[in-house]
Parts: sequence; C-alpha cells; structure tokens
Amino acid sequence: MTLALRAAARFDIAVVRFAQALARRAAGAGATPAQRLVQLERTAEAYSRIDPAAFYAEPPVPRMRLQKVRGLRGGGEVVDLSWESGWIPRDPAFRDDYLRFTENRTAHARLLRHPRPAPAIVCLHGYRAGVHRFEELAWNASWLHHRLGLDVALLTLPFHALRAPRGRFAPVFPSMRTGRTVEGFGQAVWDARALLRWLRAAGSPLAGVAGMSLGGYTASLLATVTPHLDCVVPFIPLADLTDAAIEHAELRGETVSAELGEAGKRALQLVRPLARAPLISGDRMLVVAAEADRITRTDTHAVRLAEHFGAPLVTFPGGHLLQLGHRAGLRAMARLLARAGALPPR
Repeated sequence: MTLALRAAARFDIAVVRFAQALARRAAGAGATPAQRLVQLERTAEAYSRIDPAAFYAEPPVPRMRLQKVRGLRGGGEVVDLSWESGWIPRDPAFRDDYLRFTENRTAHARLLRHPRPAPAIVCLHGYRAGVHRFEELAWNASWLHHRLGLDVALLTLPFHALRAPRGRFAPVFPSMRTGRTVEGFGQAVWDARALLRWLRAAGSPLAGVAGMSLGGYTASLLATVTPHLDCVVPFIPLADLTDAAIEHAELRGETVSAELGEAGKRALQLVRPLARAPLISGDRMLVVAAEADRITRTDTHAVRLAEHFGAPLVTFPGGHLLQLGHRAGLRAMARLLARAGALPPR
C-alpha cells in the first residue's frame, strides 16, 4: 500500500474513533449487552409481522414546491425542491416517536436541470452529510450536468441537513433505536421513489440512482424494491449496518458477541439489501469501492454487494473520506450510464 493509501486508511480509522468517542459521551453508559439484545429481539418480532409489500408501498407523485437558486450555463438552472414526505411509520409502536421530529416530515432535494427534460440521476449522500452545496461538490454535480447532460437531483436523506432536528450534533438516523432505523430506511426509499416518479412525470426519459456510503446502502435497497430503475451505482457503499458496527467496534479494540450481531441482523432484516432479492439485472448496476476504505471495507461491503447483485466492481485509490482518484469511479459510472442509454447524444 502506498503512502497516500496508508494515510487515507489511517484518516478513516481516526475519524471513526473520534465519532465513536463523541457518541459514547453523548449517550452516557447506554444499554448493557443483555438489554440491547432484548431491544433487538423486540424490534425483530415487531417487523416480522409487517408485510414487506405494505412496508414498501409505492408513494404518489408529490406536489412539489420549487425555488430557483441560480442559473446555469447553457440555459439550465438550479432549483431547490421540497414536498411533504407523507411517510407514516408502519409499526404503530414507533409512530409517535418518529413523527415528533417535525423537520423530517418535509423532504428536500436540489436539482440541476436542463431547459428541456433530460435523463436524470438521483444522488444519495452519506452519514452526517446532505448539505446541498457540499453535495454538489462531492458528486461533481456540474460535471454530471454539463459534461454528461444529466439532470442531477441531490436528495436529502431522513434526519439529515435540512431535515435534522434543531440542536442535534449527530443525525438520529441510523441510530441505536433500531425501530427508528428501520422506519428511516423505509422513508428514504419512499422519498427517493416519490422524487423519481416526479422526475419521470416531468419528462425525464430515463432515471437512475447513485449513493455514497449510507446512500449506497439506500441505493442498493432501492434495487430490491423497484425494477423501475435504469441504473444503480452504490459508491463506497455500506452493505450491512450490523457488520459495520462490529468492524467499528474492532477498531477501538472491542468485541461484539455473535449472539448480539445475529440479533441485529434479524432486527434489520426488512431493510437489509443483502437479505432481499434483486429486482434489477446486474448489467444495470455498478459497485464502486475505495481501495483503502476502513469505514465500509471493500471486502465486507462492496464485494458482497457486487456478488449479491451480479454487478461489476471497480475500485479507485483512496479511502472512504479522502477519496483520492474518486473521479475514476465517476467515469466508470458514466460508462454504465452510456450503456444504459441514459446519456444523451453528444
């Protein structure tokens, strides 16, 4: 491993340890392993009674509010979209706690669009991210828009950025409240599908989804919920929340029992991409990984997603946060879009 890759890996590890230290300080003593096991088993039982088809019901086309941000060269424009999410938690036991976060009831996205309808890509951000201006940079949105000719929609995931509770340092989703985590992924899929339906109703001939990290997990989950996606690109993706929690514990020298790990997977079964059958073919999907990633390790996340979906895997130098050479991944995504017919003639 080169010096740059070692530095990227060490930076990932340092950030994980720092974030965990802050989380432990905020949470205090927290639940004991025995208490946590009981909580997970209760959540698993509750969601085992819910019909997946009802959980992943298709949302209506939203009534969209548009606010122009600025113009773009070539006659395009940047507009901020907002709409009432309409997500109602499927488990009544979690409903009141979930809906008390009023900011999260409104969905938000930033759209870079052309004067006429164009193929669209919905981009999903990672954990603790979602600020529109930052996501424009993270996704090289101007390149996707101007060079590739795409309409680029930057969707804000539940409980992040504009949807975050006021005064909260860290997002409350995903969290140790496993029921909220399950409902959060249900809402993320619901909101993404609503946005995709609106884009198609507005004239987009093709539409796909790309997601980084937590967004990569959500994009993968979408690929098991709806076949109406022209392409899906999980980028430095998370494949399994429980495995990530176990790996992060190992980084600070702790061990999570096998019993607790299995209970975590049962509790999240309804929203685990690896536990669900793909609904799109592997040739419409591409998994992009970073060689030195220590937050979502390539071998336990990207590789498993690629195998599960029968999709190609490409890698680029760098880590999860210091994405050295990440444009190689974006170029690979462009090639997939071209094969899918999602790029207009140049």
